[in-house]
Amino acid sequence: MNTSTALSQINSITTKFDSIFNQLDSLFPQLIRADEHSSFSQLKNSISTIHRNVFSKSNESPLNFNEKYSPVFNKLNDKISDLKHLDELIAEIKEDSEQMELIALNAMVISVKSGEKGLAFSRITENLQRLSKDMFLYSDKLSEEESGLLENINQLKTIFSGIMNSQKSISSKDADCISEIKKMLSNVSPALSALEQESDSIYVCIEKTMSVTSKRKEICQKLIEANKALKELEKYSLPKPGSDEELDYTAFALKSYEKIRDILSQISSELSLCCSSFAGNWGQVLEIFESSDKKRMDFESRFLNNHAFGNDNIQKQVSTIIEKFKTMMSDFNSYHSVQTELQATCKNITKMAKSIYSVFESLRPVMSRLHHVRILQQIEVSKNDAIKSVQDSVTDMDNLINSANKSLDDMQGILEAFIQDTTVMLTNFMHSIDSDNEKMLAIRGEKEAFFGDLNNGKNAADAAIQNFTVYPDDFHKKCVLVQQNLQDLMRFNSNFSSFANEIDTERGALFQKKNSLMSEKGLTNWEIKNIKYLDSLAQI
Repeated sequence: MNTSTALSQINSITTKFDSIFNQLDSLFPQLIRADEHSSFSQLKNSISTIHRNVFSKSNESPLNFNEKYSPVFNKLNDKISDLKHLDELIAEIKEDSEQMELIALNAMVISVKSGEKGLAFSRITENLQRLSKDMFLYSDKLSEEESGLLENINQLKTIFSGIMNSQKSISSKDADCISEIKKMLSNVSPALSALEQESDSIYVCIEKTMSVTSKRKEICQKLIEANKALKELEKYSLPKPGSDEELDYTAFALKSYEKIRDILSQISSELSLCCSSFAGNWGQVLEIFESSDKKRMDFESRFLNNHAFGNDNIQKQVSTIIEKFKTMMSDFNSYHSVQTELQATCKNITKMAKSIYSVFESLRPVMSRLHHVRILQQIEVSKNDAIKSVQDSVTDMDNLINSANKSLDDMQGILEAFIQDTTVMLTNFMHSIDSDNEKMLAIRGEKEAFFGDLNNGKNAADAAIQNFTVYPDDFHKKCVLVQQNLQDLMRFNSNFSSFANEIDTERGALFQKKNSLMSEKGLTNWEIKNIKYLDSLAQI
């Protein structure tokens, strides 16, 4: 092997070595970051988002309206008892008015029989009869208003029952959804973690394999040194055979090749270690790749296959949960609708209570006029002997008026207390309803946000499941390229060993040639005399 050939080979070796390590330097970082773009990573993120949300915003339960609203209805029940007493008083007034009208009718008959002398009394009695009818009509109106009030109160109870049903339905469906999500997570999370642990271990091995590139600089430096030594030798021409310069050149070339052989020996040792480490660590990478792919298939069969037995399929579970969430959100709509009706009914109760009082106030003037008519009757009876026979009727009329008046006094107390108590109670109740509505709106907003996250998570999971892989599609391709580079490095090491052997063979030939030349000259030792070789040797 001449120096030019050796130099050409060392340059070719350096180029090939750089090519292999340039590719490895590019491939390894891409493999390390591969998990960021895999469908498995997308599925992990989706499950992680669901897990994070289910233990935060989604676990707040709706308000317990039973504890808050029941006292209000207990008080309303007490007020209904008061209204029952009011109903009794109205019945008494109606009965009194009927009796008064009957008495007035009898008095009219007597006054008509008295002729001209009973005419004045007849007119007074006509007024009394009309007022009795008015009292009856107002009493009837009071009964009608009271019935409407009771109807609204009963309607309030029905509305409250609707609110309770909505609240119970929301709570029940919310609890069911959360329970099913937690159940799904309790099944899929351990399997996902096991697959993640298995798949992540490959990156540790890849990082170990990457350590092979740390030898690049050192080996390149030694290749440069070998190249430099060969270039230095190449500068000199081969002397004429038999001349003193030939022995000088041979001795110099021998020292150069010995140095090159030492450098190549170091490189060969480093390359062997490099290849051994590369092959060992990369073998572990391939084992993990195969193992994780088996676990991926097991995971896919259990959690992602729509035709698999059991209830672990993620898509089916999430779809079922989402449907329940939809019905729960519909219950929120029902709740808000009923709450609006509840507020309107509360206002109606207060309004109708005041309306009853307004009818009651219309009865007071009637009673006053009845008192006035009664007095006129008494005056007329006392001065008109022709109608003395109606004295008892006048007395009965007086008793009935007094009875009705007492009923009105009792009614006034009941109505005023009812209006005052229910106005305060229902006003506070409506403020509480407004507050509860705000809280329910906030809870609804959280549920909607969670539903949105769950739906987004499902869409992301669906996309990941369509082509479920632990590693991206190009991960395997890059692994194949790394494997090819490993094989290239193995071949490179073998070729390099052959080159190193050729250099060693050349060194042996130079050694023999030097000894032969020295023998021809009868020398046992030789010092280089030509200054240019001494200069060259000084540079080695």
